[in-house]
Amino acid sequence: IPLMFLLTLLYFYPIARGFVFSLQEISLFATSGGWVGMQNYVSTVASSRFWGALENGIVYTIGSVAVTLIVGVGTALVLNRSFVGKRFVTGLILSPYMIPVVGIVLVFRWLFNGLNGVANYVFVQLGLVSEPIAWFSNPAYAMPVLILISGWALYPFVTMLVLAKLQTIPHEYYEAADLMGASRTRQFIAITLPQLKSVLFVAILLRMLWTFNLFDIIWLGTGGGPGNSTETLPIMAYRIAFDGLRLGEGTAVAFLTFVVLAIGTGIYFRTFDEASV
Repeated sequence: IPLMFLLTLLYFYPIARGFVFSLQEISLFATSGGWVGMQNYVSTVASSRFWGALENGIVYTIGSVAVTLIVGVGTALVLNRSFVGKRFVTGLILSPYMIPVVGIVLVFRWLFNGLNGVANYVFVQLGLVSEPIAWFSNPAYAMPVLILISGWALYPFVTMLVLAKLQTIPHEYYEAADLMGASRTRQFIAITLPQLKSVLFVAILLRMLWTFNLFDIIWLGTGGGPGNSTETLPIMAYRIAFDGLRLGEGTAVAFLTFVVLAIGTGIYFRTFDEASV
């Protein structure tokens, strides 16, 4: 009973209170507002800004999850082998998970600085570009850079999950495959991937939910700009509620974000079940 009371106080009451706000036309500094029903939801869904933020969120989530998955599985396969300096490499690979997000974003903003960033210097010297690129000010490059930042910052989570599972796979499977003449690629496809299936399901699901709701990296990196080119639904909700002082509309966007995630999760589970069959 005490636990249920605590959970209600910390989770369900704010959610219920927020839903009441979403049905009102209320300012951030007001204690009460006029009742408008579902008007905040209708006007939000009817706006092009909402659909643009939704598209940005989907692109950002897919890109970030893909980077974290590829890098995370790759580093886990490396750490699953025995080699000199393994402990040092393990600490180096897992270090992004221990660095504050603010520090990570600031370092990447310096690396991709439009005037004197290291990335521009390297690309110009290699002849890949003819002139420096304003990475965070150009709508064509801002989103890919944010995906790179989040992928680098969050891949250790996948690494730890996959590495733990790799260490439980019986070595006899690979010995039998060697005797049958299977290549390393064939062993990875026929043995490793099926064994990692359940772990990858959880990793992709959690990373999808967390990334779509991610606020700090985007806000610190671009603030949703330039323009609205990197604005996702959490950024949109914050801008409306705290910059525009329209708390009712902002909370409506937040609850619509929950609806989008619920639909996406349902599609993901359905796809995984069909793939399992």
